[in-house]
Amino acid sequence: MRAHPLAGPENRLIPGLTAWVAAALSAEYAWLHARSTEALYGAICGDGPLAHCAACYAAPILALAGAGLLAPEGLKALRAVAGSGR
Repeated sequence: MRAHPLAGPENRLIPGLTAWVAAALSAEYAWLHARSTEALYGAICGDGPLAHCAACYAAPILALAGAGLLAPEGLKALRAVAGSGR
């Protein structure tokens, strides 16, 4: 039986970093959308009758998903560093 090409920590590293990049792009889009909405209507999205855009919801969800995917690998690295200092 052959091992999967991404059998190592890449299984979580690649999607985790991808989720963080998507979160950063969503946050940038949400910021730009809020600024343009303020210029047009005098209020940012989510304020008053204006609804939040999809990017407002996607940015924190993607950031949490990325953190959830990267946390186990980060903990392994911390344990390895802490174990080598003994």
